[in-house]
Amino acid sequence: CTYSKECRLYTYIYILHSLWLVCIQMCKCHCKQLYKQKYITTQQIMEYRNNDPGAVQYGNFINYYDFNNAGQRLKLLPRDVWIDTENPHSGEPYLVLDIGCNAGNLTQLLFTFLNECVGATHGRNIKILGVDIDSDLVKRAKTGNEFPSNVSYEHLDVMDSNESYQIKEYLHKWNRKTFDVVCSFSVTMWIHLNHGDDGLKLFLEKLCDLAELLVVEPQPWKCYQTALRRMKRAGDEFPLYKALQWRTNVEECIQVFLESSLGRKKVFECLPTRWQRRIC
Repeated sequence: CTYSKECRLYTYIYILHSLWLVCIQMCKCHCKQLYKQKYITTQQIMEYRNNDPGAVQYGNFINYYDFNNAGQRLKLLPRDVWIDTENPHSGEPYLVLDIGCNAGNLTQLLFTFLNECVGATHGRNIKILGVDIDSDLVKRAKTGNEFPSNVSYEHLDVMDSNESYQIKEYLHKWNRKTFDVVCSFSVTMWIHLNHGDDGLKLFLEKLCDLAELLVVEPQPWKCYQTALRRMKRAGDEFPLYKALQWRTNVEECIQVFLESSLGRKKVFECLPTRWQRRIC
């Protein structure tokens, strides 16, 4: 009868609707599970491996300044290259980006140093943005910030275009398109190991696009080998290591790329640090 057909049709539609609701619920649960899994993986990847604080993937050492004194590094920097004497922009804020700021120890000293070199002599208000890929280190930097009016910290990955907007927002706040100085102290190796040759080139391009003056402290090849050994001992590795083309002469490769491909000119090179790294 017609009634029976309608009943069957109604029941059929109801079953489909119920199955659809079940599918939606399963999908939501699966997405939550994937999100949780991704979140945990992201957190774990920042941790050091196998109880060795030196076995880290991104150079985010929890005790970095215990064995790499920030004050000694600043003593190697010149005091007369930070301002264009022909166009000093007196009175304007002096913007600095410190990439890979770790727990902020060097960033704090850098503010004091630049305030002496630039702020006092040229009437420039020093403003520093320190960024790091490790959220725990950024929290420590914020907690220990002695100059909150002049120094700020953000957790972000400069290689992630979805996160680097924070840097652009900082520049926009000061109505600027570039920083007066961009610093990259002992960061290039970690970019290189995790993103390969092309990734390192892209990183250097990003720095040049953001900087009037660029300060780079590249790690020599022996540091790569040390990082690899420590990761292997901890049962992990850097998958891109074997494919790297910039190897034993990586410092020279970086300099040539900056000068030949990106049009930069070296204005200073300090004496090697105790870790045999040159800042230029």
